[in-house]
Amino acid sequence: MTYTMFLGVLSILTLVPIGAHSVYAETEQGSEAMPLSTVGFQSGVIDEVLGSTIRIDGRTYVLKAAAVVVTHEGEALELERIIPTSLVKFHLKEGHIDKMVVTLPQ
Repeated sequence: MTYTMFLGVLSILTLVPIGAHSVYAETEQGSEAMPLSTVGFQSGVIDEVLGSTIRIDGRTYVLKAAAVVVTHEGEALELERIIPTSLVKFHLKEGHIDKMVVTLPQ
Protein backbone atom coordinates (compact mmCIF):
# COMPACT_ATOMS: atom_id res chain seq x y z
CA MET A 1 0.00 0.00 0.00
CA THR A 2 2.78 2.45 0.95
CA TYR A 3 4.71 1.56 -2.22
CA THR A 4 1.60 2.25 -4.36
CA MET A 5 1.09 5.65 -2.70
CA PHE A 6 4.77 6.47 -3.23
CA LEU A 7 4.48 5.66 -6.95
CA GLY A 8 1.34 7.82 -7.20
CA VAL A 9 3.07 10.81 -5.60
CA LEU A 10 6.19 10.28 -7.71
CA SER A 11 4.15 10.21 -10.93
CA ILE A 12 2.45 13.50 -10.00
CA LEU A 13 5.79 15.15 -9.21
CA THR A 14 7.15 14.23 -12.62
CA LEU A 15 4.39 16.15 -14.43
CA VAL A 16 5.93 19.54 -13.61
CA PRO A 17 9.70 19.93 -13.25
CA ILE A 18 10.94 20.83 -9.75
CA GLY A 19 11.34 24.60 -9.47
CA ALA A 20 9.10 25.20 -12.48
CA HIS A 21 6.34 27.74 -12.26
CA SER A 22 2.99 26.59 -13.49
CA VAL A 23 -0.61 27.65 -13.63
CA TYR A 24 -3.69 25.80 -14.71
CA ALA A 25 -5.50 26.74 -17.90
CA GLU A 26 -8.94 25.53 -18.88
CA THR A 27 -9.05 23.25 -21.90
CA GLU A 28 -11.17 24.06 -24.94
CA GLN A 29 -13.30 20.94 -24.36
CA GLY A 30 -14.61 21.99 -20.97
CA SER A 31 -13.88 23.33 -17.55
CA GLU A 32 -11.21 20.79 -16.62
CA ALA A 33 -7.85 22.36 -15.86
CA MET A 34 -4.57 21.50 -17.51
CA PRO A 35 -1.15 22.50 -16.18
CA LEU A 36 0.58 25.32 -18.07
CA SER A 37 4.27 25.46 -17.23
CA THR A 38 5.94 28.85 -17.56
CA VAL A 39 9.44 27.40 -18.02
CA GLY A 40 11.07 29.20 -20.93
CA PHE A 41 8.65 32.13 -20.77
CA GLN A 42 9.80 35.73 -20.92
CA SER A 43 8.68 38.20 -18.24
CA GLY A 44 7.69 41.84 -18.46
CA VAL A 45 5.14 44.56 -17.79
CA ILE A 46 2.28 45.27 -20.17
CA ASP A 47 2.37 48.79 -21.58
CA GLU A 48 -0.63 48.66 -23.92
CA VAL A 49 -3.14 46.28 -25.55
CA LEU A 50 -4.62 47.17 -28.94
CA GLY A 51 -6.75 44.35 -30.36
CA SER A 52 -4.45 41.36 -30.87
CA THR A 53 -1.33 43.54 -30.57
CA ILE A 54 0.30 43.95 -27.19
CA ARG A 55 3.23 46.11 -26.10
CA ILE A 56 5.40 44.65 -23.33
CA ASP A 57 8.37 46.64 -21.97
CA GLY A 58 8.33 48.84 -25.06
CA ARG A 59 8.34 45.95 -27.58
CA THR A 60 5.32 45.17 -29.73
CA TYR A 61 4.07 41.60 -30.16
CA VAL A 62 1.14 40.01 -31.96
CA LEU A 63 -0.91 37.29 -30.30
CA LYS A 64 -1.56 34.15 -32.34
CA ALA A 65 -5.24 33.57 -33.15
CA ALA A 66 -5.40 30.58 -30.79
CA ALA A 67 -3.23 32.10 -28.03
CA VAL A 68 -3.84 30.82 -24.49
CA VAL A 69 -4.29 33.83 -22.19
CA VAL A 70 -4.89 33.17 -18.48
CA THR A 71 -4.58 34.89 -15.12
CA HIS A 72 -1.89 33.82 -12.67
CA GLU A 73 -4.60 31.60 -11.12
CA GLY A 74 -5.18 29.79 -14.42
CA GLU A 75 -8.54 31.38 -15.27
CA ALA A 76 -9.21 32.33 -18.90
CA LEU A 77 -8.66 36.05 -19.45
CA GLU A 78 -10.20 38.17 -22.18
CA LEU A 79 -7.82 40.70 -23.74
CA GLU A 80 -10.26 43.53 -22.90
CA ARG A 81 -9.73 42.86 -19.18
CA ILE A 82 -5.95 43.28 -19.34
CA ILE A 83 -4.80 46.43 -17.55
CA PRO A 84 -1.58 48.25 -18.47
CA THR A 85 1.04 47.80 -15.71
CA SER A 86 0.00 44.13 -15.33
CA LEU A 87 2.88 41.71 -14.91
CA VAL A 88 3.10 39.14 -17.69
CA LYS A 89 4.89 35.92 -18.55
CA PHE A 90 4.67 35.02 -22.21
CA HIS A 91 5.90 32.44 -24.68
CA LEU A 92 6.82 33.21 -28.28
CA LYS A 93 6.30 30.82 -31.16
CA GLU A 94 7.43 31.96 -34.59
CA GLY A 95 7.75 35.50 -33.22
CA HIS A 96 4.14 35.68 -31.97
CA ILE A 97 2.75 35.14 -28.47
CA ASP A 98 1.07 31.74 -28.20
CA LYS A 99 0.80 31.53 -24.38
CA MET A 100 0.51 34.31 -21.84
CA VAL A 101 0.00 34.43 -18.06
CA VAL A 102 -1.13 37.82 -16.74
CA THR A 103 -1.03 39.00 -13.12
CA LEU A 104 -3.55 41.83 -12.89
CA PRO A 105 -2.83 44.64 -10.40
CA GLN A 106 -4.79 44.26 -7.17
